[in-house]
Amino acid sequence: MAGPVQKAAERLISLTHNLAALLLAFASFLVVYQVFTRFVIGHSAGWSEVAARGTVIWMVFMAAGVGFRIGAMISLEFIRGVLPPGPRNILMWVVTGLTLLFLGILAWYGLQMTLRVQNQRIAMLGVSMSWFYAAIPIGCLLAIPGVLLAHFAPVKRNEEEIIE
Repeated sequence: MAGPVQKAAERLISLTHNLAALLLAFASFLVVYQVFTRFVIGHSAGWSEVAARGTVIWMVFMAAGVGFRIGAMISLEFIRGVLPPGPRNILMWVVTGLTLLFLGILAWYGLQMTLRVQNQRIAMLGVSMSWFYAAIPIGCLLAIPGVLLAHFAPVKRNEEEIIE
């Protein structure tokens, strides 16, 4: 990848990583709040459970790009380790292409679902259900730079440095 494009993609992945961390912290706070209101006050704040669920959904989709970037998704290490460089490169191109295709299809159908449920309301929150579903297409689109970075500028892992 070109220098400025790679830097922009890295910044985007870093931003989504930090956003996912903030969402995890917020979801944790909501769960603690839910437990506190239920067992200490004796009157459950039902909205916090639903809000925590939506926050976790967004967190997972925001962190997907980071997972692709650092190679934390389903690994092909064994196959990559036993294949010679030529077939290994072909395999990695196929995996990258299939991953991008999957993210594109998931983004498309996620957008369709988001639009389909926009008039439905989330119980206890009173907001459109499309806010939860929007995590799917947005997260998929934000994961694409992570896939491309993992392919064109892979992160070297410690065990790879030891082997080489």
